[in-house]
Amino acid sequence: MNGQKEKKVYSERIPVADIVEENDKAMVYFEVPGSKAGNVNIEVKNSILTIEAESCLERHGKPILYKRSFELSDAVDVDNIKATTKDGVLVLTLPKAESAQIKKIAVE
Repeated sequence: MNGQKEKKVYSERIPVADIVEENDKAMVYFEVPGSKAGNVNIEVKNSILTIEAESCLERHGKPILYKRSFELSDAVDVDNIKATTKDGVLVLTLPKAESAQIKKIAVE
């Protein structure tokens, strides 16, 4: 070998995503079967949220890489995004910025 690391070839898939909006946050559920927390990469750059999750499953002899990107609105509090994974489902909690939350106004 000449010291270069061999690049892994994946079978890329776009994971199914369900988005549930609540008053103070949005929850995004991604189906990423065979992925574990240590094989998930999530980043936000220039308001683009990108998730990549490597699976232990294969398709056509290649490991599966789930990859999906979304553009985030200014209403998302990017510094407080949280992620968990369990049983092949990656859950992102996207809290809304204070200014984007619904405010109830009391009538006197």
